[in-house]
Amino acid sequence: MLELIHDPGIPALAAVLDPVELGKHLTPVLPSEWGALRAMRIQVLKHHSGKRCTVEIELRATRGDYVLIGKVYSTDGSHVYDVMDRLSQSGFGAMDEFSIPQPLAFLEGLGLLLYEKVQGPRAQEFFVAAGARERAAGAERCARWLARFHALAPKTAPVFGLPGHMVRMAEHLRFIAERNAGFGAKAGRLFERLQSLAPAFDSDEMCGVHGDYVLRNVILSEGRTVAYDWDWFSLSDPARDVASFAVAFQRLALTRLGAITALDSEAEVFEKTYLAAGRRGVAARLPFFKASMCLQFAKNILSNQKRCWSERAEIMLDQGFRLLEGNQTSDLRCQTSDHSRIGANALEV
Repeated sequence: MLELIHDPGIPALAAVLDPVELGKHLTPVLPSEWGALRAMRIQVLKHHSGKRCTVEIELRATRGDYVLIGKVYSTDGSHVYDVMDRLSQSGFGAMDEFSIPQPLAFLEGLGLLLYEKVQGPRAQEFFVAAGARERAAGAERCARWLARFHALAPKTAPVFGLPGHMVRMAEHLRFIAERNAGFGAKAGRLFERLQSLAPAFDSDEMCGVHGDYVLRNVILSEGRTVAYDWDWFSLSDPARDVASFAVAFQRLALTRLGAITALDSEAEVFEKTYLAAGRRGVAARLPFFKASMCLQFAKNILSNQKRCWSERAEIMLDQGFRLLEGNQTSDLRCQTSDHSRIGANALEV
């Protein structure tokens, strides 16, 4: 039986988690070819208290079994449905090689976004388990998806420029400093360096960006590359998406493979493929935005405090400095200290 979550910040959550109540809202929007709804099972996937909750909804209908993903918001999430609907009609449909989960409906009464559940491994699991040739091909697929998206994404969205980016970096710094004075000092120096460089990397080259294009938000299914989680879609610098995915390789390598350099070749394939197909000028801005992502990931590591979190947070901050110095590859490959490699006994399961 589903354990109900009490969250006053998401008033409709109780109704979403109640199969009988949810069924009343679902019946009018389900495709007629599915037939009549007979039963359902709801499973909570991720809950951000007071903000949103993602659930998996297994449906049994008269003409088959189906699975949907639902995301219930504390505030109006209809704009996310609108983004997904526009993308689906702009070349990212269910039958397209580069795709998104297909949106089904937004139920205003519940604040519930409903969309297709895509089968296949997440990129973060794929790049840990696959062989070298498959990883290279996967990195190329992710880059080609992003280049196509930046070329075709709708141009109407809230603008998230460099000032907003720096405000977000300041928030990450404040979080780090409040929880760890030592890391706060190092993060502060990295932030000051970013501030000093920011004017040189302020660009008016805007396009639709995902806003959280990282390994966990990409599914590499058979014949279909799919990016999901569209809460942060905006008009912004495309270098942000490229940088976040590239540095996500390093975070995954650090936390799952024990060395920050373990997926460097895949990150290189990703960047080269995107730059060959993507926009001019992105390459020059990548070090700045990649260093910013190192600050953000250090904050995330500190927040989660999983195994070896202290060492990993410091490695990410150090990597941010190296990226701005432009010699991260040569420095990292020759390091043998504990700050560049974590023993196999420290790997996450």
